[in-house]
Amino acid sequence: MIQHDAEVAKEEPGTHNGGGQTMNNYDIWADYGPANWDVPHRFVASYIYDVPFLKESSQPILKYVVAGWQVGGVTTIQSGTPVNVTIAPDRANIGITGQQRPDLIGPVPALNCQHSPTAPDLINCYNASAFAMPAQFTFGNAARNVLRSPDVAVTDLSLVKNVPLGGDAKVQIRLEIFNAFNRVNYGPPNAVFGTANFGRVTATNTSYPNMRQMQLGVRVAF
Repeated sequence: MIQHDAEVAKEEPGTHNGGGQTMNNYDIWADYGPANWDVPHRFVASYIYDVPFLKESSQPILKYVVAGWQVGGVTTIQSGTPVNVTIAPDRANIGITGQQRPDLIGPVPALNCQHSPTAPDLINCYNASAFAMPAQFTFGNAARNVLRSPDVAVTDLSLVKNVPLGGDAKVQIRLEIFNAFNRVNYGPPNAVFGTANFGRVTATNTSYPNMRQMQLGVRVAF
């Protein structure tokens, strides 16, 4: 199965603003932007291969132990989800903090993370010079969810063998490997402009396994 979403899912302001609050109650359309769950590009491939070799071998060990395996898997590759840039202070003097956004000066910065030399983090994912603090008593002009988090790529594999026991009885041996290539899928960078950790990733994406995991199971069916 291959899925490709060409259009960006949009969220209207108000109660649909990610379950949160609008930045400026007198200009709710300033919060119009990509939905928090928007993923513009997503590729999913499911596959299975029935290994054909040695199924008719006259050697019992080759026929019942080596032959008869099935290899399957699911590969998911998708673009990152939106990231909303905010500022900590109440520049607009409305008594609400954490909801206001900075000014965007110039083009929207692209995601460009580097590995930290002192920690397992990603740093400088966003160019801080693309933003500026709004003037006092004003709201910033940066759109909501203007940035993107790192993309995701994960492959899960399985190795399955059915061993007949006679009649309708059989034993199924199943080895499953999650995140088979042990790829680290990072979470969204810190997006509070003006803080020391702006553009820094300190955690992995909790929606996907971020280290290789293996499990072995045996089932008897009769």
